[in-house]
Amino acid sequence: MRDCPLTNGNSAELIVGYGARTLAPEMEMAFERHLLTCEACRELASAQRELWSALDAWTPVPVSANFDEKLYQRIRMEEQGKWWQRLLWANWSWRPAMPVAAACAALIAAFVLKSPTPGPVPELTQPKVQIQQVERALDDIDMLDKLGFANPSEKTSSTERL
Repeated sequence: MRDCPLTNGNSAELIVGYGARTLAPEMEMAFERHLLTCEACRELASAQRELWSALDAWTPVPVSANFDEKLYQRIRMEEQGKWWQRLLWANWSWRPAMPVAAACAALIAAFVLKSPTPGPVPELTQPKVQIQQVERALDDIDMLDKLGFANPSEKTSSTERL
């Protein structure tokens, strides 16, 4: 091996294969020669060998004889439960939902508190005109006509008639 597997990109396969003892004999000997000169590869290979040794020494816990039966029974029980119970007891975190809920609550509060409240609408009413006021205004107009003080709009229309 002329160049380091860490620099040419095939280090993962080579070092894991060396730790698992699955390399071809000529490839393993070439890699061991490289390990004599490369400290970084030597550390990685040593860590892989320790890992594979620990995995070889590990004995798994025996599974109970009726494990599958218990598992399928539990699945059936959970499927028969209510949808909201499955949702509430699901293994997911509420943390991401809390900031979103707080932001929504703040927006709702802002809209409720800052929205303009409709006040009393002023009624648009016409002033009540009394008959006596109308009679007086008509009498005053007649008197002004007799005196020669006519309405300016009537003056223009009377001069146009001539």
